[in-house]
Amino acid sequence: MRHVDLRQRILRAAEQEIATCGPAKASLRAIARRVGVSHQATAHHFEDRAGLFTALAVEGFELLLEKTTAAVDATGEDDIASGAQVAASGAAYVGFAIQHPTMFDVMFRPELLHAQDPRLLDVRRLHRDLLVQIITAAQAQGWGVAVPAEELAATGWATVHGLAVLQRDAQLTELLPEADLGQLLGRVARALDALA
Repeated sequence: MRHVDLRQRILRAAEQEIATCGPAKASLRAIARRVGVSHQATAHHFEDRAGLFTALAVEGFELLLEKTTAAVDATGEDDIASGAQVAASGAAYVGFAIQHPTMFDVMFRPELLHAQDPRLLDVRRLHRDLLVQIITAAQAQGWGVAVPAEELAATGWATVHGLAVLQRDAQLTELLPEADLGQLLGRVARALDALA
């Protein structure tokens, strides 16, 4: 078995184990059992549980970056000034949380990770830079111009993260079944614009 294949199998098994028992109880031994290898085999790829979870978080941020970039690229140039690209990035974020709930949870649990891992710091910075870039491009077209892009990015991220958690946990549709997620994200973009 190639090491790359085993590494990927361990990552997927970690997702399954975390989904089953939660991140706090997911052990390297249980993850190794899911893969059918010894506990020591995981050490060839990950120094400890936090190292494994950090690799999962890095992978999650990379996938989130891909999905966000694709969503923004799918909008037209005419959509920049309306904030549609901002809303598209929010929709990608919520979609990612729903499609990859385990990764999403681990990505935002610094106590489970090697929080100062250079790969994690780099990919988190890239995600932040992308959000600021999307907002800066919209501001250049007259959207939300009076507020610093970093402030709008932080406010939008906080709001969309909350929507993502509520939607992922089926709370949004349960409590507000008439709510349309696309409309909500559009309203978030308009609210950010109104902050200016």
